[in-house]
Amino acid sequence: MPSFSDMIGQSRSIRILRAFLTKADIPQSLLFEGEPGLGKRKIAEIFAAAVLCQSNISADDRGQIEACGHCLACQKMSGQNHPDFSVLVPDGNAIKIDQIRKIQEALVYKPVDVIIDPAEKMNAAAANALLKTLEEPPPYALLILVSGKSGMLLPTLRSRCQKLGFHPLSFSQVVSALVAAKGCSNADAHFLVAMANGRLQEAMALEMDAAREMEAAYHTLVSNEDLFEIAARFSGSTDVFEPALLYLTTWLRDVLVLKSCANESDPALLRYAWRQDEMRVWGDAFERFEISGFLADLQQIHVAQTAPRSLHMRF
Repeated sequence: MPSFSDMIGQSRSIRILRAFLTKADIPQSLLFEGEPGLGKRKIAEIFAAAVLCQSNISADDRGQIEACGHCLACQKMSGQNHPDFSVLVPDGNAIKIDQIRKIQEALVYKPVDVIIDPAEKMNAAAANALLKTLEEPPPYALLILVSGKSGMLLPTLRSRCQKLGFHPLSFSQVVSALVAAKGCSNADAHFLVAMANGRLQEAMALEMDAAREMEAAYHTLVSNEDLFEIAARFSGSTDVFEPALLYLTTWLRDVLVLKSCANESDPALLRYAWRQDEMRVWGDAFERFEISGFLADLQQIHVAQTAPRSLHMRF
């Protein structure tokens, strides 16, 4: 059964959650917000397990409380069949009002810990129904909203929740974690993490062959004379367009890094270090202000294609 100690990063949020457990002062509604791939759902499940645990035995010498992993409640959580725990996920394209109503009906009779993930997928009817529960929650309820795009939630929903922000690990931290977890070389880990946009969970799930195919496809963006024409071809699907646009943005970021270094650049500073010879050609062909202009144009393309969402660029 996973514990807080197994998680990499997010120390501030975990410290706050442990404080809730230590003081036995559990908020009735929490909002875990931050971009995808940061472990929000996993940490929400670990916290819910600790709340439901019948023992709360300290997990380490520092006396930090976590789920014991052995009691009946913990066994049911491990088996994903605890009657007082639910996870709401989209039914098709959205989380619907009927799903919220089932939780509301259950809350009338017993304590229920609920994770809603991703919370921004609630349709308007579901969000408004949930708002009524958040305005007058039962004292024994625990509702955790998990969102990678919390700006899309109703402001009234956000205001009713205690918010915990989740933040990306540094690129080098993710590389080190991947080397430890997968036993791969540092170069392979660097490649996988770059293709996963620095997100550990995505890098863990990504196979090297698939990552190489992905990179080869996106590399056509920078190996063609008319990169904006090629970018337009990727724009037909948001699932493809956003990572393609991010690849191009990161490429330009690396070119700027190379142009900004008077001496030979440390490859560790580059996301796509294996392409640095080609990047130097770009650096020789364009001035800094031109590359910055490309970046501004890409941002405008992204806004036009995906408004009101924003591109998460991690430099």
